Amino acid sequence: MRGRAFPLALFTLALAAQAAAAQYSDDPGQGQYGRHGGRMHGMGMGRGTPPDPVVLEGPPAPADFQALVQLPDAKLPEYQTLYDHLMTQTKPQRDSLAALRNGMGDSGDRASFQERREIFQPLSQELTSRQAAFDDALKDMLDKDQWKRYDKWRSDQRKAADKERQERWKHRGSGGVPDAQSPA
Repeated sequence: MRGRAFPLALFTLALAAQAAAAQYSDDPGQGQYGRHGGRMHGMGMGRGTPPDPVVLEGPPAPADFQALVQLPDAKLPEYQTLYDHLMTQTKPQRDSLAALRNGMGDSGDRASFQERREIFQPLSQELTSRQAAFDDALKDMLDKDQWKRYDKWRSDQRKAADKERQERWKHRGSGGVPDAQSPA
């Protein structure tokens, strides 16, 4: 019973935080932050695909983003607003996912892993949707070359996370939950 309390508490916390954020949001319908316009930059919840690190950790901080895409100073406040909104609204989900991910490989208990995965997936899907909305707003703000630099950076982040995950599983051996099942 004790093993079930932690994931359920995290899930309850995340749902409550999400409801509170929606209640106190300055954008109750979530407007541009709640739609994805058909473009999905997903968590990669398919078998063997690692979660998107940008979805889990957030996009680059404003100063880093400005250097990355060569954003003019005049557009920095617009990015700062998008970034602050996303990071504030998704902090509870990111924190819950980080806690879940840290505990997913701790034991070889398949039932515990499955319970955590059932909590992980809806939270990650919510973050994926919000990141996609962020990216849609960002794409409208950037010129073509800036968007290409950002998109390449996103791709590089995914590749690095995939390589890191493969190395962890290679060194982990045969213990724990099989790689094909792991969302982390």
